[in-house]
Amino acid sequence: MSHADMNNCCGFNEAAAAFSWNSPKKAINPYLDPAEVAPVSALSNLITLYAADNEQEQLRREALSDQAWERYFFNESRDPVQREMEQDKLISRAKLAHEQQRFNPDMVILADVNAQPSHISKPLMQRIEYFSSLGRPKAYSRYLRETIKPCLERLEHVRDCQLSTSFRFMASHEGLDGLLILPEMSQDQVKRLSTLVAAHMSMCLDAACGDLYATDDIKPEEIRKTWEKVAAETLRLDVIPPAFEQLRRKRNRRKPVPYELIPGSLARMLCADWWYRKLWKMRCEWREEQLRAVCLVSKKASPYVSYEAVMHKREQRRKSLEFFRSHELVNEDGDTLDMEDVVNASSSNPAHRRNEMMACVKGLELIAEMRGDCAVFYTITCPSRFHSTLNNGRPNPTWTNATVRQSSDYLVGMFAAFRKAMHKAGLRWYGVRVAEPHHDGTVHWHLLCFMRKKDRRAITALLRKFAIREDREELGNNTEPRFKSELINPRKGTPTSYIAKYISKNIDGRGLAGEISKETGKSLRDNAEYVNAWASLHRVQQFRFFGIPGRQAYRELRLLAGQAARQQGDKKAGAPVLDNPRLDAILAAADAGCFATYIMKQGGVLVPRKYHLIRTAYEINEEPTAYGDHGIRIYGIWSPIAEGKICTHAVKWKMVRKAVDIQEAAADQGACAPWTRGNNCPLGLVAITVPLLKI
Repeated sequence: MSHADMNNCCGFNEAAAAFSWNSPKKAINPYLDPAEVAPVSALSNLITLYAADNEQEQLRREALSDQAWERYFFNESRDPVQREMEQDKLISRAKLAHEQQRFNPDMVILADVNAQPSHISKPLMQRIEYFSSLGRPKAYSRYLRETIKPCLERLEHVRDCQLSTSFRFMASHEGLDGLLILPEMSQDQVKRLSTLVAAHMSMCLDAACGDLYATDDIKPEEIRKTWEKVAAETLRLDVIPPAFEQLRRKRNRRKPVPYELIPGSLARMLCADWWYRKLWKMRCEWREEQLRAVCLVSKKASPYVSYEAVMHKREQRRKSLEFFRSHELVNEDGDTLDMEDVVNASSSNPAHRRNEMMACVKGLELIAEMRGDCAVFYTITCPSRFHSTLNNGRPNPTWTNATVRQSSDYLVGMFAAFRKAMHKAGLRWYGVRVAEPHHDGTVHWHLLCFMRKKDRRAITALLRKFAIREDREELGNNTEPRFKSELINPRKGTPTSYIAKYISKNIDGRGLAGEISKETGKSLRDNAEYVNAWASLHRVQQFRFFGIPGRQAYRELRLLAGQAARQQGDKKAGAPVLDNPRLDAILAAADAGCFATYIMKQGGVLVPRKYHLIRTAYEINEEPTAYGDHGIRIYGIWSPIAEGKICTHAVKWKMVRKAVDIQEAAADQGACAPWTRGNNCPLGLVAITVPLLKI
């Protein structure tokens, strides 16, 4: 049959299709014919995103529905027989794991490491994975048993030392369970915990004051007894209460009890901010000691102090710098000073601090030359029981869980006992002491001392006796690991050159970029940041001069000289500032920066403080602190041979926040991206910038 016949049979007439719209259409084949693509627009993209979101939401709901169905309506999981079979499988797996641990102690060590907090387990697991990747099973197992296992045992001993019996009792009975995991807390968690501790102290005060509310006649001794109850609760948390030494009971008290200190002490013990500072300091110290216990503070890991503490100190320095840049000092006349410039011009600037110390040491050197004294350089180290880690990075078996602070206290106590014996023997010296850390954070001292040549042997022998008297048997015939002495030879260098490197590397590392530390293998300039973080964390006094007049009076005299020079103006240079010629000579020496002349005009070295001609004057601050008491601030200078005091801080400065610049604030504004997909703003409009108002 032809096509025409087929059309006739179907009842189709070509004549009837006179119009184009009446003609037959071709059938659409979706597999062969190309489909027309809709134009891309913002609306189509938005519809596509919404469709994808709806599809994902539908899949999520279906998955939740399947989980709910399996959880509540799946018969096999609710079948008692099936449950018993699953429990038998779990029991068999547990038995198998126990047998594996029994015959493989390494798995027990790994399980103990994984059970530790993240600040302990994460770095340890990184080291364990490194040894595992070496492909040496025997070395890997030996590392776990000889290094990791002793570290975990030492960690438990350190935790037992940190959490005393009274501390545990208070944490478990007063709802302060967070104290038991204090080293694991963040700053926000410590802030919340400090609020709870402050609330507990407030409840203790209310309970202690119950009997005082019944009478109007309250005696100071009764208030002191109330303070003692709150202070006892504070001591249970291993925190020394404010003004504790002045207010505590003493058998032979020479001065009357300062009852005026009780309100400020109570206000601090009830303040959450005060408790936050105490608990955060305790948290950082405990955390650092735990890291020392597992050998994470050493030349093989992080020298002197943990990397975490260095980062915290760096962040603290950044926040302080931002604070200084956003504030300024304003006086009563409206004069302003940029706070950042004031801080950089003070002794807080490492460069100024280093220069002042070097000038002081140079002055001691000149005085020693004038007196004919000799200079000796000493190095004193703590016994091995204070060192947590060996030079190879492994745990020290003789370590007795001693903290960095305890090693510093040991040296301070030893030095105090030596000074008593030296004064009893009629020996005298003067100089400077530098405290710096070993690679594991343990404190050791370097001393540059000046003395009479005839007393050198006696002083050295006496100091050696006190330096090695504890744990003497571990030294044998060689005492150099604990005590070293070197008579400074002028042909090799001056005393200032001996101590210059130790001063610089403990402040900012100036001029030591090319020198490498023999102990850590790193640049001395790079180590300065770690040393400063170590001293700040453990509250170690790095530098101390002895046998000379105070340096604070030296600073006040230089400040007074600058003020006098600005007031004199065009007058004759070198005109006397003070009426007394002796006092004016001291001021001139300080203004010139000659520390040797300043010391000699003050009376010389080895002179008691009561014989110094110029001393620092203090006064009670007029404005109360946040706790209601009045602190003590520097007033100026005074002299026992002259009447009155000279004020060097007459202008009162107040710290305020800098005003916001309108142009800079307006430049930072503008149209921002919407927070949601929908934007109700019509297109084509320009955002209007409204200037900020200065309040």
